[in-house]
Amino acid sequence: MTTEAEPSAASTTKAAPRIIRRKKKGGSATTSSSSTSTSGNDIPPHIQNNTQLHHIISTTLPKDYDFEILKTIWRVENSNAQHVALQFPEGLTMYASTIGDILVKFAYRFQPAPTLQPSSEENKEPPSTRPKAIQSLSILGDVTYGACCIDDLSARALGCDLLVHYGHSCLVPLTCTVIPCLYVFVEISVDVQHMVDCVHMTFLQEEKDRRQNKSQEGSDDGPARIIEACVMGTVQFRSAVIEAAQRLNSDADSSTSSSEGDEIKFEAIVPQAKPLSPGETLGCTAPSGLAQLDFQNALLSPRERRERKKQAAAAAAAAAATGAIDTIPAGSSDSIPRERVMLFLADGRFHLEAAMISNPTLRALRYDPYSKTLTEERYETVKMKRLRREAIMAVRKSLGISDPLKRGGGSVASSVQDGDDIANSVLQPQQQRSSSSRPPSSASRKTMGIILGTLGRQGNPAILSRLRSLLHSRGIQTIIVLLSEIFPKKLEMLSKPTSSGGSGVCAWVQVACPRLSIDWGHYFCVPVLSPFELYVAFGEVENAALWVAEEEKTDETADDLTDQYPMDFYTKSGGPWTNYYDSNTKRKVLSYGV
Repeated sequence: MTTEAEPSAASTTKAAPRIIRRKKKGGSATTSSSSTSTSGNDIPPHIQNNTQLHHIISTTLPKDYDFEILKTIWRVENSNAQHVALQFPEGLTMYASTIGDILVKFAYRFQPAPTLQPSSEENKEPPSTRPKAIQSLSILGDVTYGACCIDDLSARALGCDLLVHYGHSCLVPLTCTVIPCLYVFVEISVDVQHMVDCVHMTFLQEEKDRRQNKSQEGSDDGPARIIEACVMGTVQFRSAVIEAAQRLNSDADSSTSSSEGDEIKFEAIVPQAKPLSPGETLGCTAPSGLAQLDFQNALLSPRERRERKKQAAAAAAAAAATGAIDTIPAGSSDSIPRERVMLFLADGRFHLEAAMISNPTLRALRYDPYSKTLTEERYETVKMKRLRREAIMAVRKSLGISDPLKRGGGSVASSVQDGDDIANSVLQPQQQRSSSSRPPSSASRKTMGIILGTLGRQGNPAILSRLRSLLHSRGIQTIIVLLSEIFPKKLEMLSKPTSSGGSGVCAWVQVACPRLSIDWGHYFCVPVLSPFELYVAFGEVENAALWVAEEEKTDETADDLTDQYPMDFYTKSGGPWTNYYDSNTKRKVLSYGV
């Protein structure tokens, strides 16, 4: 991007306006720069036009996987990295050696000799001191579950000056890593049209069956049904997710019909849980509130939303001035039957389960791009919430917590909007708390363990600090344990009473992965809570999601599913138990004066 100022007229002293010309694709913003010059993000010709490099990539790596080899080589050269580390998830480890060999063979090898201008003072680095090859390349072999497992600390211990992390999005900010890092999403090309065709065929068959049932009952078939699709997936398929939504929307104005005359229409959006990419879902983070979403508003572009808001305001002002009452015109879209569903693109259930937990009332369909099958998926939300409620109640009983639980009248979303109130209640001086919250005597004090996950950057020390302050403010002793992976047998050994008569650890809270508590928490000898569940246990969160299953209810179908369990561990709208809340983004141990 270049900035130029127009020459000002001699007759005025007004500052000249700044004209910013942005560089366009395939061209340059100015004509003064040479054809070989590149900006920080442009791949130079000696890499972009290297036919040997392109040939090796096409013959040794799968064509449907974008490992961004060219960008990686340019990043190595641009940062003068000599010791490079590569980190892969389990499914991509088979390509680690091949990618490593390509980087070692081509990085710096074809770099043109730099020309040093005698009068230039910008480039003082002599050509002889620049790296001529990658001296060492390390492949990290520890298990990698997600981007939270990025292991820049181990890479630095190996003496590396650049880490390339494959297969996940940028969860841990680059400002928090101890060495420069590069995230490569490894986008995978899939047959999007086949996915769209499967969706069409599935709902057309359902529409056919529905019309047959209506005709047998002697009732009217009614208008064509509209399917409101929320399309999501993992980061590897983010382009395919957007393309699938666009193709479904292309049928919005023209109904899809079968040979029998059954019709159906589709409207699709790609929801987003910021700061994740549109449609991206993690095992611990997913878009929420999709069942209550204003779908017609979500279909609009930001500009169209602003225009619609202005028109609505003008119409409301005019109605108020004339005393008119708004009415819904006959034959409006409200009379058309609609069904809202989630369409998920992934080869497994783990990420989809997060979306189903966040949106328990929506139907979920998963398309597997490898087997090319579309299946309907279900999740036992009621059972999960009952198990987590029982774990929280067990912790309250063990710790002797007598504070009243905030069960009804609120939701996680509303409490997050007042997140400062939650934080202030946690950070209050101990003497300002009510008498029911006063710490017990030292003889009756219980011990609770805090686990900080050390698998890469899985554990956030800032969240640990908040949890420790919360526990200490309630007079509860804590021990901190660092674990790369949390196993029931290991916690059983740590939870046993001591030989000196100590009671041992009565419960744990883990700052690693919330799904560990949700999926496996009931298999441990003592309760293992997530950070969010600990806040619930102490009555710091007004949330009804875990309390709809009352003790006297035995029929699970009677439980209400309208309150979702929050899957917000990496969202910007989460509470103090999440990674992007306030100072938690700095990932540093802080003291809150408790």
